[in-house]
Amino acid sequence: MSADAAAPAVLVVEDEFLVRLFAVDALEDAGFRVIQAGTAAEAMQALSTSPEVRAALVDVGLPDRTGDQLAAEIHALRADLPIIIASGRSGRELREQFAGNPRISILVKPYTAPLLLEVLANAGVAPAT
Repeated sequence: MSADAAAPAVLVVEDEFLVRLFAVDALEDAGFRVIQAGTAAEAMQALSTSPEVRAALVDVGLPDRTGDQLAAEIHALRADLPIIIASGRSGRELREQFAGNPRISILVKPYTAPLLLEVLANAGVAPAT
């Protein structure tokens, strides 16, 4: 892990290895610390043991739960936590579903590292300087 322990932590929940690797590399290169999960169950476990998580990047198509269901569970646990739902489908339906929640953002795949960092910044999460 290239990021320092004092860097803000982002939980990346993605079951596709290459997509997760891309997100982890982009975030660590920008100065974040990353906690990884491949399933919703792993994500909830990570959140329960890692109170320092400042944001979550959640894939919509997880093997054990949908990303929108996981986002609702995370929000119930930590309403203050910014959640970014990444989807390969059109983000319109997800945007409508979460329209009343300013802590949930939608990121359409494939995304670039600058776009991921921009969405995090818009959610109020930036790497330590």
